[in-house]
Amino acid sequence: MAHPLYLEILNHGPFILMVRVPEVTEGDVVIHVHYIPKDQSTYTEPEKEKVSLDSGFQLILIEYLDNVMYNNIINCESAKKIWEKIEILCEGTEEVRSNQRRILISQYESFMAKHKEGITEIFERFNKLINDLQLHDKLYEVEEVNLRFLLTLLDPLE
Repeated sequence: MAHPLYLEILNHGPFILMVRVPEVTEGDVVIHVHYIPKDQSTYTEPEKEKVSLDSGFQLILIEYLDNVMYNNIINCESAKKIWEKIEILCEGTEEVRSNQRRILISQYESFMAKHKEGITEIFERFNKLINDLQLHDKLYEVEEVNLRFLLTLLDPLE
């Protein structure tokens, strides 16, 4: 069963326990309150478990990767970094996704039936295009999609 803190690890990275160092004055110098990583030798058992969640989560993520993906994430230091790398490898950067979206919109706007293509094949290609657009956060009104498809059918198919 997935640990409830895994989502926290994906969003914010591994847990790093910190201790508060109070403000001190050394001569004329004031060192303000600050935080430093807690010494591992002073971890309580619950703290050890919380800190070790990242390592366990890394193993879970790695377990499901093929060799190509594994080679791309091998140097990642945390589950968060592994996940970010997987996202980029699978979905591309924001720039790539934006370019894909523009290409899909262009394909939608210029969609036409192919020579001697049946209505089933036209619909399958059109439906896949609509689904891809939705995956890239481009939504069209149902009426617009239906009209676009009907106009495609009215074009001479020769």
